Amino acid sequence: MLPELLEPEEVASVASSHAATPPRPTMRRRGADQRSARARTILVNSSERAPDVNSGGYNGRVSLPTSDLLRASAVVCAGASRSDVHRARGAGPLRLLTPRAGRAAWVVTSSLGGGLVDGDAVALDVVVESGATCVVTTQASTKAYRGRARQELSVRVDDGAAVLVVPDPLVPYAGSTLQQSTAITLAATGSLVLLDTLTAGRVAHGERWACDRVDTTVRLVRGGVLRLHDRVVLDRSDGSIAERLHGFDALATCVVVGPRVAAEARALLASVARAPLRRAERGVMVVASPVGDDGVLVRICGAAIEDVITATRAHLASACAALGEDPWARKW
Repeated sequence: MLPELLEPEEVASVASSHAATPPRPTMRRRGADQRSARARTILVNSSERAPDVNSGGYNGRVSLPTSDLLRASAVVCAGASRSDVHRARGAGPLRLLTPRAGRAAWVVTSSLGGGLVDGDAVALDVVVESGATCVVTTQASTKAYRGRARQELSVRVDDGAAVLVVPDPLVPYAGSTLQQSTAITLAATGSLVLLDTLTAGRVAHGERWACDRVDTTVRLVRGGVLRLHDRVVLDRSDGSIAERLHGFDALATCVVVGPRVAAEARALLASVARAPLRRAERGVMVVASPVGDDGVLVRICGAAIEDVITATRAHLASACAALGEDPWARKW
């Protein structure tokens, strides 16, 4: 078997000794270490590279990918009758789909590997310009395979604009280590509907909270002021994750804030406050707290992943309708 990496002199020697051999199809190793290195060299200019992934407050307990983040980007503009994606660019394994559905612009992320594999370090920057509405979602659930990976989402929402950040649930596989961050920069008159759901993994395969570490952060800056910094860290080195979560298989964070969804946020806060806080064997727990005077933060957890998904969609339905979109109309 030929070595995977050869020096130039070795390449010439091997080529001459196999000149009579018919060419064979190029075989690529599936690991993301080679794929990410190749993508950094070909797709990303040095001026577009982000700082080292271990900077920015990471505590260093786990050695995450040390390569530069591969940054995809999209810009959404308001039109006469609908919003449109003005520019979209993928990067490395991260691909962007921009279907035209409804009056909002859609940015749908997809991955060449079907998920995050060992060594992946990807980011997406989205700008929603004044008056535009954008849906940022995923093609399917985000699978974090065994190994270490990192992903970031950064969204800037200008005055009078709105964004629905509603990815499908995160599914960490056994042995996976993932750091994920979602940063929203909201203008004073911008509006936001956000959903972040973390599941126990492949429960049907016996992988219930079998990941090594999951670190997710949601950060909201509005009008230049930090309004929300929510972080969930589940680390197996601190003890069994499954035991500490007491039977819950899914955790979800919902955020509704801004003038275009202010009435829906207040109604959601009131409805959660009226409901009794109790846990059923196959039910969910829901709590809520205000975010400013026109927003709400809702936390949902449950013993069944499907129940949590159903509850998140029910709680966000009115806010999504106020922005003129149903992000799950075409979902499973």
